[in-house]
Amino acid sequence: MRTPRHFIYRIDRLDADGEVLEHLAGIGNRELAMATYEAACKLWPGEPIVLCQGARVVTDSRKTRLA
Repeated sequence: MRTPRHFIYRIDRLDADGEVLEHLAGIGNRELAMATYEAACKLWPGEPIVLCQGARVVTDSRKTRLA
């Protein structure tokens, strides 16, 4: 069995400028990616975290905060 090196979804924690501070996960399944994203948001509350599918941002923790 080969370990995949490219995943459909990736979860990243960003710095204040929107640059990738830390790559948290690479996942091939949408439901698992959403659950991992939600867990990351709970683990790092207030930190900018994004879930991407390729170049497309699926969800961004900065857009769900109230002003």
